[in-house]
Amino acid sequence: MIRAIFFDIDGTMVSYKNKIMSQQLRDDLFALQRAGIRIFVCSGRAPQDLESTGMLRDVVFDGYITLNGQCCFNAQGVYRDNPLPLEDLRNAKDVLEAHPELAALVEENGVSYLTCHNRRVDEVFEFLHTKQYPVLSAQRMLEGKVYQFIPLVNQEEEHLFVSVMPGCSYSRWHPLGIDVMSKGEGKADGIRATMAHYGLSPEETMAFGDGENDLTMMALVGTSVAMGGADQRVKELADYVTATVEEEGISKALRHFSLLPAESV
Repeated sequence: MIRAIFFDIDGTMVSYKNKIMSQQLRDDLFALQRAGIRIFVCSGRAPQDLESTGMLRDVVFDGYITLNGQCCFNAQGVYRDNPLPLEDLRNAKDVLEAHPELAALVEENGVSYLTCHNRRVDEVFEFLHTKQYPVLSAQRMLEGKVYQFIPLVNQEEEHLFVSVMPGCSYSRWHPLGIDVMSKGEGKADGIRATMAHYGLSPEETMAFGDGENDLTMMALVGTSVAMGGADQRVKELADYVTATVEEEGISKALRHFSLLPAESV
């Protein structure tokens, strides 16, 4: 019996084309909650992104696994808090200072900023359908909790950071972007914390995703669903492949698994 479902955002709940959750999905998420099924965001996005973009409409989730599992919270407060190691951030700061042509996105809980502005920033933020963050000194990384460090680098350049951040794990989500976080299994670590907090077993959980950073999540839950536009590795790992986000893939899968009444979508 499914008691909880974890949802990625970009490419899963929200289309890169439409930039906001559909009315159909909104209604279905409320229907899941009325049926007693808990719903959770499970995203690489920071909490401030969810508020500033309005992409999730007025849906209030039971919990939020943000920043690839490093900061998890619900209405009562934060129940997982796992910032990057300070020494790794010092090393990343040194790389940025040695390569001023490179930019990075830095995410705290409540504040996101860029270390500089360049053409790559424009390209990535166009993809993210998010307003660009302010530019602040890389020194700030050493002054507070950083949950995710995102250098805007290609595959040939990523070693500059990965090689000097041994306490971290990383996953690529864009040709010019990698998510760097404390060493672990990313979203899966956030889901484990959520399962423990709510008394859930893997068999009672389902997840929807589409990208590389969803792989650990998909491997952990009892039932995994890949979106129609998902990365091929995600499709191969998933228990079921549904339609794309533009084709209401989540809503169709919920009915495929008889979690909602089998009405047309």
